[in-house]
Amino acid sequence: MLSVMIKTALRTLFCLASFALLSAQGADTPLEVSMKHIAKAYHQLTLDLKAPQDASKADYVALATTMKTEAQTARGLVPKKAAELPADQQATMVTDYQKSIDDFSAAIDVLIGDLQASQWDAANKQLATLKMQEDDGHKKFRKEEKKTVSHTLPAPETPTLSTTPVQGASSPEPAPPASPPAMQ
Repeated sequence: MLSVMIKTALRTLFCLASFALLSAQGADTPLEVSMKHIAKAYHQLTLDLKAPQDASKADYVALATTMKTEAQTARGLVPKKAAELPADQQATMVTDYQKSIDDFSAAIDVLIGDLQASQWDAANKQLATLKMQEDDGHKKFRKEEKKTVSHTLPAPETPTLSTTPVQGASSPEPAPPASPPAMQ
């Protein structure tokens, strides 16, 4: 029990440090930070449930709880996409977004129940449901941003095979041609 509390405390500390670092850089909005925390916990839980162990159940529940906490935080925030809409459509979009987050949170509650009951197959199915909800939510509420790729690193060189024989090495003999299959 103590190790679970320590792991949870370390995760929380890591999340806070990550948030402070990202906020200092100004790279992400608070909503984007919450979504990244949800994604990180989701991916870890997905990996962990490939070979679930009853002894790690508390860790799995802690990951799902992180997802739930971050979803609740995200519900109180407004997506960037809302600012692009006309004023008369913004309130509707925010209401729809909050309903979507409420549905997502309810699905996380089901996941937590499955994890607590060690119903691993049901938990994996619920993770798939959460992924579909996430994809749908991103299509509806995420602002499309063009990402620029910086090409500061040189392209890796592709290795080439040398046709020059190495001194002292014998060349391999070619394999005999395959015989055609016998007719019956």
